[in-house]
Amino acid sequence: MLRSGETFEIINLSKGEAGFAEEIKKMGGERILECIQCGKCAATCPLALAGFPFFNKRVIHAILNGLKEVLLNDISIWACQSCNRCTETCPRRVDPFEIMMAMRRVAVRKYALPATAIKGIKSLYDVGHAVYLSEAGEPRKKLGLPEKPPTTVADPEALAEVQSILRKTSLATLGIIPMGEFGIFGI
Repeated sequence: MLRSGETFEIINLSKGEAGFAEEIKKMGGERILECIQCGKCAATCPLALAGFPFFNKRVIHAILNGLKEVLLNDISIWACQSCNRCTETCPRRVDPFEIMMAMRRVAVRKYALPATAIKGIKSLYDVGHAVYLSEAGEPRKKLGLPEKPPTTVADPEALAEVQSILRKTSLATLGIIPMGEFGIFGI
């Protein structure tokens, strides 16, 4: 039942892309065809709880129906928090988290990244965290903590390792992540 002011979109399943599930399998979602849509993953997913239209179970369902364009045009796949609760609860060992990551890989290859994802990737490259609050130093200090957490932010060698890894990904070959003077953010 729709609430007042809500709308819904009719999706023509006959326009789904044949072979989309096979593409996802090749990108890391090897067990997608094992999904029985039981909903255990959705019951623990923060995306479902937050009201995103495509949480893990619905992403898998959309992939199985070949709805590649629908998923590429929705920011839900980029909202996954990587908590892995879905993987822990899946009775079929489908690994919904890996399917979500496979969908992100497909999106990267199609340049279907929202601005927030690009900002997170830039932050990951710059400081080693997709979300990092640089202004947290003073509050941390007041709590008796070091201004910088003991992570890549405070460890130049660890940050260099993260940057090295990122330079070997599809993001680097597409020019999506910052690469100093060579990348799209290298101004």
